[in-house]
Amino acid sequence: MLYGVLSDIHGNWEAFEAALKRLKAEGAQQYIFCGDLVGYGPDPEKCVQKYLKLQEEGLAVGVMGNHDAVFSHPELREYFNFDALYSLDWSAKQMSQKAMRAVSFLPETVHVRNFTVVHGTPMDPIKEYLASAQQYRRAYKLWKGQLLFVGHTHLSFYMEGDEKVCHVSVVRRETTVRFHLRLRYVVNPGSVGKPRDNDPRASFGLWDDEENTFRFIRQSYDLTKTQEKMRAQGLPSFLVDSLALGM
Repeated sequence: MLYGVLSDIHGNWEAFEAALKRLKAEGAQQYIFCGDLVGYGPDPEKCVQKYLKLQEEGLAVGVMGNHDAVFSHPELREYFNFDALYSLDWSAKQMSQKAMRAVSFLPETVHVRNFTVVHGTPMDPIKEYLASAQQYRRAYKLWKGQLLFVGHTHLSFYMEGDEKVCHVSVVRRETTVRFHLRLRYVVNPGSVGKPRDNDPRASFGLWDDEENTFRFIRQSYDLTKTQEKMRAQGLPSFLVDSLALGM
């Protein structure tokens, strides 16, 4: 089976659409979402509705991200800066009740066959960033299967190891990683809608569970169109300008 793995869509429809189109062309049959459908971008409703359509067709599983969680857990607002909160409050006004309920009731953790999905870490699926070998070792017994898919950092990387040793590899270009059966992996596909590695292209991946490989993918999209929508809606200028810088 070929799985498209996506995270941190953040209301960026142009990036989301381009990523799905690329994955379909690459043969993706199912989709795994690692959280944050909304926040920052100008099309939260459209992105949520697309996810729901994939889910209703039995083609997708996904988890709640920290931006998604704010609507049902307002106490999380203290962890966001002004621009992020502004965009979330604006997003809430654009979203239907169906979309709002959908993101509010996404699970924090999903276990499916040989993999687990969280947005942050198994220790704290919503708030904590998984970014170190020490965290890998702490999480090792807390996820099921060989693979743990995460998001939240907006950076693409993978961790490879066992209970005692872990190697972390940051990925800055399209590449394919082969998984060894005796090891376990944490995989972050990066962000579709708001990468933060100085590369503005959408970042996501393709997992082949038969070949036991993961391909990190970058895809250009109509970034200018997204920015024009954001400016027209009065979203913060930093959020608009940072898209082109991959920040």
